[in-house]
Amino acid sequence: MSITQRLVGIAVGWILSFAAWGQWDADASADGNLRFAWIHGSLSAKANTDVRVQVHRYNEHTYILRQNPAVHWEAPFMYLLMGEQRAVLFDVGATAETDYFPLRDVVDRVLERWQQANQVDELTLVVMPLGSEASQTAARAQFEDRANTLIVDSDVASRAEILGPSWPSQGSLDLGGRVLEVLATPGIDSHAISVYDAWAQVLLTGNAFFPGRLVIRDHATYLTTLERLVDLSQTKDVRWIWGGRIEMSADPGIDFLLRANYRPNERKLQMVPADLYDAWGIVRLINNQPDIHIHDDFIVMNGVGRGARAYGWPVYIPEMFRKDRTR
Repeated sequence: MSITQRLVGIAVGWILSFAAWGQWDADASADGNLRFAWIHGSLSAKANTDVRVQVHRYNEHTYILRQNPAVHWEAPFMYLLMGEQRAVLFDVGATAETDYFPLRDVVDRVLERWQQANQVDELTLVVMPLGSEASQTAARAQFEDRANTLIVDSDVASRAEILGPSWPSQGSLDLGGRVLEVLATPGIDSHAISVYDAWAQVLLTGNAFFPGRLVIRDHATYLTTLERLVDLSQTKDVRWIWGGRIEMSADPGIDFLLRANYRPNERKLQMVPADLYDAWGIVRLINNQPDIHIHDDFIVMNGVGRGARAYGWPVYIPEMFRKDRTR
């Protein structure tokens, strides 16, 4: 191949790359790859040799990151989304120390490769936790001195500066063509938000809804949150729901030990709108009474602590639910 042909090929590649910009609406929605396994820690956290931050490229502009369970037992997920002018990192993990959890270094490397591949010289990074829990905010300080970075606190005023003056009634985050719809979703965490990405057809729910123990703090508020999320899933195209962590095993209705650093046979991350509808029905039927309801893919807990159990909780586990490494 001649030099001229090579240059023409490179130019065509750039043109095709730039042609992708602007196709961020639902009519040009992008699928992704979820055919892989998450690292699941080890019996000896000290002897664990897995990466501290696992990175998965869902599609060309969407990345899923996970903290190693051996570093912190909650093993939270983080989401890195790119647009034409901005990238956003939702949640920053459960560990502050860079020696144990080098989140910023990992994010910087991903963004550097992405910018090179997409011929983007400058990209602003927005760091926005989806809630106020420690598993979502611990590594925030790693980004405080980073150039071209905007850190959004969880209070209404800070979020309104970037989500618009109508917040918290409604909000949106424009990454440059890729516009994300943001909803306030309190009830478990009073500062929780969820994000809908029409281009990827993904709903990010943080710790408001995930495959694990849904410990309700305010029943009426959480019921309203689920109603809003159900309504969104019925009026928008939602392929997947991604939460902030996984606490369930692949065995229906079985959750892992609290503070367990080793979680083999873990349930998959992704949920679907039908799961959200089930949760809404369960929370509605609980009617604000102290209760625990075990669903195949999550456990709804109202008026009890996170360590409680159904059927004689907190000390009794029925024989049918007894398995190794369950709480």
